[in-house]
Amino acid sequence: MKYLFLLGAAPFIAAAPAYADDIANDTIVVTATRTETPVSEIGQSVSVITRGDIERTQAVTATDVLARLPGASVSQSGGFGQPASLFIRGAKNAQSLVLIDGVRINDPGDVGGGFDFGSLTVGQFDRIEVVRGSSGVLWGSRAIGGVINLITARPTDQWLVRGQAEYGWRDQKQLGASAAGKLGPVGLTLGGNWLKGDGYSAFDERLGGKEKDGFESKSANARAEVELVDGLTADAGTYWTKANYDYDNTGADALNLGMKRDTVGYANLRYKGLDGRLTARIGYGLTDTRRISDDAVYGPYTTNGRADRFEGQVAFAPLDLASIQIGAETEKQNFSDNYGSKDSTSIDSVYGMLTVHPLTGLTLNGGLRYDDNSDFGHKTTFSANGAWAVGSGNEAPILRASYGEGFKAPSLYQLYTNGGYRELSPETSKAWDAGVELPFAEGQGRFTVTYFDRKTKRLIDYDYAEWNYYNVGRAWAQGVELGMQVNDWRGFDVNLSYTYLDAENRDTGAQLARRPKNNFYASLDRLIAERFRLGADLRVGGGRYDDVANQYWLAGHVLVGLRGSVAVNDHLEVYGRVENLFDEHYEVVRTYGTAGRAAYAGIRVKM
Repeated sequence: MKYLFLLGAAPFIAAAPAYADDIANDTIVVTATRTETPVSEIGQSVSVITRGDIERTQAVTATDVLARLPGASVSQSGGFGQPASLFIRGAKNAQSLVLIDGVRINDPGDVGGGFDFGSLTVGQFDRIEVVRGSSGVLWGSRAIGGVINLITARPTDQWLVRGQAEYGWRDQKQLGASAAGKLGPVGLTLGGNWLKGDGYSAFDERLGGKEKDGFESKSANARAEVELVDGLTADAGTYWTKANYDYDNTGADALNLGMKRDTVGYANLRYKGLDGRLTARIGYGLTDTRRISDDAVYGPYTTNGRADRFEGQVAFAPLDLASIQIGAETEKQNFSDNYGSKDSTSIDSVYGMLTVHPLTGLTLNGGLRYDDNSDFGHKTTFSANGAWAVGSGNEAPILRASYGEGFKAPSLYQLYTNGGYRELSPETSKAWDAGVELPFAEGQGRFTVTYFDRKTKRLIDYDYAEWNYYNVGRAWAQGVELGMQVNDWRGFDVNLSYTYLDAENRDTGAQLARRPKNNFYASLDRLIAERFRLGADLRVGGGRYDDVANQYWLAGHVLVGLRGSVAVNDHLEVYGRVENLFDEHYEVVRTYGTAGRAAYAGIRVKM
């Protein structure tokens, strides 16, 4: 039956979801619904980070950006290149789906099938959309915690070229450039970034770590699109990154070497007709990864992961009051290592989503998804959400609520390394949230408060006593997110986020490891005389347990940063920043180091 379904759905198969034609418009997002949708019609909690936000805060890595958001916390075992996990509302790193230009980049060779954020820079991205909460019906496996979509610049009729150079603490150097525009009928996007530094010891220097763990990262992206006939376009693109880095053993310096290489490719046909009421896409997407952990004593361990994916969707709005979206997907994953392991799995899916607008300002969405996993059988999941804009215009409050179910099979790595020890079962989840968005500051500011609750069965965790993976009987995460954002109001930009999280193993009562109960971030920027900008940020990370048995407690920390920039003219900007101003000593992973006081300076060129 699954092959009959895929054959019938073939005309709609696509490699990448749609994204907004004008991504500079902050009121339009795509990741939450896989179609261009105003924020006021989205029932889930969404954050949008623009190119302006990235440049204003002088962010270098994806973790710099994501750690500032409500509901998100980051745990990294050392500096750049070292493993970094993102927890959205307490969900494991492998339970959140990561996309680049709509293409899944979760690593099939990763421990849990997640994405390691440790070496991902943000210099090439123009926009980042983050959806918090279960998105399993539209996005499938791995979208239990949320979805992160990193979007490169879209070409316009006028070429835009950017360049950046930065230098700072411990000989850290960064160069980046991007260009987007059109050559005749062909739209092009090109970009590249290079980052290199001496780094600091992954083993905490304040505990005796002396050997610096340096790194070097290179990345490049390209995209081309062309309109074939009226309403029908073709596009293809790629994103490639490679990072080399040093790393240590647990609790000691070591001369270990690591390498990560990620390649993403995609090609699509897109159609839009009937005055925009009908859209469809067909295509193919590829994710190919390679990881090398070269231990100075035991030698290298190499993993290779590859995912080939066909996916597609068609959306039709026969009436202004209703629209329907259907999609079909098939994915094959392959995993191998240098110890003879070689395995594969596949999953076929179909989903549908109905959207109605029964009242002015009210949007309701409901959907179903059917997954057929070659190893673990089939599963049907359901979701529903709604948004109600109580009034009209930028100053209308918005009420939101959502419910979503999730399904995630064990990764190939977990199945292979656990062979003969414990039988693993798929994770399942049920999550809901409810919140309100209140505008202020003449419509330029937004205050949000959201309560969330997620129950997970058979959560996969690692047992350090038995040295293998196992299913936790029940896990529960609940909490509250507060957010406030002000954009360009009387020269001010303000961003506040606070998260209270209670995440525990319901069978043992222990807190889930490395999730802080309290997390707070605040930033304030002021534009002076149209040329000078000053800013500061404050991060308060709560304490957390570092292990599943709750035996090792890591205290919280307070970090302060300062930054400033000068626009020399319309094309040139000079900037600088100081991070960890008071040289706070802290750990987010036991015995692993974090950066001390550091200063950086750079220039940006735009034309």
